[in-house]
Amino acid sequence: MTDTTKNTAPVTKRHRAHQIFELEHHGLARLINLVIMLLIALTVVIVFVETIPQVRADYMTLFIWFEYVSIALFSVEYIARLWSAAEIDPEQPWRSRWRYAKSPLALVDLLAVAPFYFGLFIQLDTRYLRVIRLLRVLKLTRYSRSLSTLLQVLKNELPGIVSALGILLILIVFASAGIYLVERDAQPEAFGSIPQAMWWATITLTTVGYGDVVPITMAGKALGIVITILGVGFAALPAGIIASGFTVEMQNRRDEFRAKLMSSLTDGKLSHKELRDIEQLRISLGLSLKESKSLIRLAGTGHLTHCPHCGEDISQHP
Repeated sequence: MTDTTKNTAPVTKRHRAHQIFELEHHGLARLINLVIMLLIALTVVIVFVETIPQVRADYMTLFIWFEYVSIALFSVEYIARLWSAAEIDPEQPWRSRWRYAKSPLALVDLLAVAPFYFGLFIQLDTRYLRVIRLLRVLKLTRYSRSLSTLLQVLKNELPGIVSALGILLILIVFASAGIYLVERDAQPEAFGSIPQAMWWATITLTTVGYGDVVPITMAGKALGIVITILGVGFAALPAGIIASGFTVEMQNRRDEFRAKLMSSLTDGKLSHKELRDIEQLRISLGLSLKESKSLIRLAGTGHLTHCPHCGEDISQHP
């Protein structure tokens, strides 16, 4: 007679914390995320209104208490994430924590609280400290799937972006040298040296120009036309690379979701665990419910009659 009883280890507090902060997107995890996003939004608002002298004088005590509360919560969050990161590889907890501490998201969490603690030991200008608090906005990349997707696209397309910016820098150098040669005698105060001319070359290549410095000679105007036309194409190149990379990244995520779905349906049905894993994957990939339902229908899931996200009958949806 086969013993079918499963021996499951008890869930530790560290394991539960790791689930809440890194894996789950509902219940307590969702509440914590909403509280942190609200704190970040309020921080941005307060940094802005603190620059108004009258508002700062009237509500300084309230602002100080808000800073203490937000720093305490952000610090607890960072410590909890660092502590529970040991669950990534329980056999090497400190190595797991170190790997997590070096990750971009963990560094952003650290930057959100580090200036406050540095200010306790080092005398810093309070104006700079107020502005540095805006770094907490970067924490939204953890809670916003759109921002996290954009960061992933930038990471994927970094070589192409660097190459495009390198080409733009070369054009700026040549444009600066060219305008210096043709305009230095006519306008020595604006184009008397190549470094001086770089201001005009940069704003002409990347924008339509501010009009504060303009060529006045025929040769200078002709060169300005050429540089402006080149700038229209090359200044937009990084944006095109990012847009193309965003499209590719979203398609890759849809393919990953579809592959997971098809793999789960090899036995012709979806278990409760498989449904939960599919939903978890959808959230981590940043796919909307509408997209996932469409992918489910395209997968030809004859045995799947209800959506794994909301439980609705997918046959009733167009």
